[in-house]
Amino acid sequence: MKIKTLVMATVAVLGIGTIVSVNQTKASADSTMPVYRLYNHNTGEHFYTKNQAEQQQLSTHGWNYEGIGWYSATSGAPVYRVYNPNSVGGDHYYTMSKYEAQSLVNKGWHWDDKGQPVFYSEGNNNLYVAYNPNTSSGSHNYTMNTYEQNSLLNKGWIYGKVAWKTMSNSPTPPKPQPTYKYLGWFSIDGVRQYTKLCDTVEECHAWIDMMNQSQEIISQGFDHSINYGLDTIES
Repeated sequence: MKIKTLVMATVAVLGIGTIVSVNQTKASADSTMPVYRLYNHNTGEHFYTKNQAEQQQLSTHGWNYEGIGWYSATSGAPVYRVYNPNSVGGDHYYTMSKYEAQSLVNKGWHWDDKGQPVFYSEGNNNLYVAYNPNTSSGSHNYTMNTYEQNSLLNKGWIYGKVAWKTMSNSPTPPKPQPTYKYLGWFSIDGVRQYTKLCDTVEECHAWIDMMNQSQEIISQGFDHSINYGLDTIES
């Protein structure tokens, strides 16, 4: 009797927020700093940082650098960032409300930058936020680009509003965001027999878990070698 062999393809996601610590020098109220925007196609999350060393390191660990998202003032109303380690792929959230951030931390989220502000709200330009209720990683998108914001809202994102204010410097428009789907699969003796194309990583994991518990897969596992995994497909 052959023992069923299960090999799950996994994606290594680089933890963010603890990579590089760089002291920031406080400047005058009219000073600005670029905010770098990155995208992880494995999780669907955008990440935003003023730390250029962090941006460069993430760019070598699977994140795509998309340019300067906006320019942040070096003082003003603080914006905080928290991280959810329990989300598949991880997830970051940005808010001007320290009470909201602390409430999330009380529920298991972690402070980034030890609870210090990561950005400041100051200026005349709007920075918009949109929320995707169908995913846990990359569920919030932040942009100055009204075309990008409206495109997301037209695709089913919700909660479109002004997150905070940015300075008047014109940022580099972000590159068009690629779209990805995820292919879950099972192979029997090295030949793929079962596949499912999914919109999210979570959907694929749920299908794989269901198939693993099905009688069809269990019965074949006694006499065949069964592998399974998940592939990322750019659509």
